[in-house]
Amino acid sequence: MWQTPTRRGVLEGVAVGGLVPVAATGTAAARTAIQDAPIDVTIQGTNSPVETGAVLEVTATVENGGSGSLSTDAVLVVGHDPTVVDTQSIQVGAGGTATVELTFETAIVDNDQEFPVWVVVDGATDSADVLVYADTPPVAIDIYRTNDPLATGEVLEVTARLETEGDVSTTETVELIVGHDPTTVDSATVSVPSTGGRLVTLEFETALVDNTQEFPVRVVGSSDSAERTVRVIGTNDDPVETNVTFTSCTRAEVSGTFGDGDNVAASTGFYNEGGGEPLYGNTIIEDWIEIGTHVDAPFAGTIVFEIGDERDVSATPDGARVEVPDYGDLGTVLTGITLPPDYPTATISRSNPQARSCLEEIESGAGGGGEGTLSVSISGTNTPVNAGDFLEVTAVVENTGDGSASGTVALVVGHDPEQVDSTSVSLESGASTTVSLGYTTYPAARTTQFPVRVESPDDSAARSVTVYGTES
Repeated sequence: MWQTPTRRGVLEGVAVGGLVPVAATGTAAARTAIQDAPIDVTIQGTNSPVETGAVLEVTATVENGGSGSLSTDAVLVVGHDPTVVDTQSIQVGAGGTATVELTFETAIVDNDQEFPVWVVVDGATDSADVLVYADTPPVAIDIYRTNDPLATGEVLEVTARLETEGDVSTTETVELIVGHDPTTVDSATVSVPSTGGRLVTLEFETALVDNTQEFPVRVVGSSDSAERTVRVIGTNDDPVETNVTFTSCTRAEVSGTFGDGDNVAASTGFYNEGGGEPLYGNTIIEDWIEIGTHVDAPFAGTIVFEIGDERDVSATPDGARVEVPDYGDLGTVLTGITLPPDYPTATISRSNPQARSCLEEIESGAGGGGEGTLSVSISGTNTPVNAGDFLEVTAVVENTGDGSASGTVALVVGHDPEQVDSTSVSLESGASTTVSLGYTTYPAARTTQFPVRVESPDDSAARSVTVYGTES
């Protein structure tokens, strides 16, 4: 069936000339036209490795370096016993380049096979090695993130990324193994798509211990594993260091570990219209979160205090959010944060270093300068995520105008745009801040790609994200 002049010519070239087949394809006119014109063949890529019985795809470019057009055949030759398996006619103009895709259906094999493939165009050729898996392809494992350090008794979450090689999808079972005396505590069986990989989260409830402990955790699959050391804070030890950061006049982030009954609170200063002169007012620890009441205890993560429309406390994937009402007609500023040791005496533990300038800006109205401009740029996302998981978008907001600027920065997602999150920002001229916006994705069955856009009153920035479907 394969004994055509083309096959004989090419295979004779392979046998005599090593890996460089002689010209044996195309018309006589084409061969005459290119005798003094160089042809360059380059394999740009394959979909190797593939599973046994699947179609192998080889993409190559053919460059015509001559002054005349070229009309000939591109031939795909495979195997240690070279065999022609596909031929495509091509036309390449003088000085031009053409792309050709060649394919063949791989045989059913019992063992993994690696072999060479050639793309041959007249006297030019290029080769590559390809791999055909006889069984399930290997899955590479990488630990993507953990939620440590965490308080003793909390649930440890370990998220791993699973990826296959080449154009092959598969199903993989992974186990979470913890401790110096390794113990399997969780497992999951998931489908891994042929492109992009998949995230899987494994978890276990840590034991109650008196002293802080560090121990290894491993995610183990059928052909690969990944390991990381995690830290669990004991009941007798000091909690994780508490960090308080005021990211703007209206937003503060408190990161740390807190126990049952601990309270963290915010204080504010604000101005109202006063019939001529603005009237100053304030609140002292009137907006707070109680661990064990608003969120589960013990708590380890980040509490975000932010000026919003109304008082509200809610859990988030990274911790919790306390929405502080906008008390002032002219504006409200977060002036300080109170941590648990100071809560009984209503003492501010950390003062906002920007509070004075923020309040002066509200008092003076326009801030004494020109107009402000809130420019935005997306600095990162946690894409790709699994459907149903929280998608987070981080953006830098900078006031590039001459005066102060305040406004709402919103996250808009989808081809049919929908606003899913927002935050208020106030910046002096030349100042910048980083904001994190996000939402819980819809548990769609199919993998999707769609745009996300961060918008301010003056600017916007967009990026494409990927959400893996539940059946992908």
